[in-house]
Amino acid sequence: MAAEVIANELFPDSTITLALFRNVENVKEIRQCVMNGTFEAAILKTSMIVDPFQVIVAANKAVVHQNKVGKMMTKNVHSEILFNLSPSKNISDSFRKFGAGDTDQSVFIAVIDDKTGQTLQAIQNTVKGQQVDVDEVKQLSDLNNIKKIYKLTDAELSWSPLDALVTRIAAKDIMTI
Repeated sequence: MAAEVIANELFPDSTITLALFRNVENVKEIRQCVMNGTFEAAILKTSMIVDPFQVIVAANKAVVHQNKVGKMMTKNVHSEILFNLSPSKNISDSFRKFGAGDTDQSVFIAVIDDKTGQTLQAIQNTVKGQQVDVDEVKQLSDLNNIKKIYKLTDAELSWSPLDALVTRIAAKDIMTI
């Protein structure tokens, strides 16, 4: 299954590459590769994602902070994606709740500006698991945990969890839950 590459509408030279892996046996190794700089990517906890669009919004916001604002809250654009997904302004809390854990069996990957495809190729070569369509992440969402962390109401969940989450991500700079 191929990854999804999305052009960034705000920055035409920028892209966002998304990939989803299931039945992953080596999340700890993948996280180590990111932490030691073997490859640059956001390694996300699938249970906290209701739709790939949620990650696209967080990634676009990270690219805007990197290129337009010139200031990010974290060290790089990929960790900024994790931070943007979280309703919290606490960086370590964001990493803990939205970054893939060592025992997770699925991971959602986001890579900014992988123009040559080398980063995705390195990730695919490292992951011991099955790459699947990114839309399958919808099956892996934990709505109860998402509701708790984002403090969503039942009304928001019954209408559109994605709309509620995207609104929270977009408004994070001006309000904190």
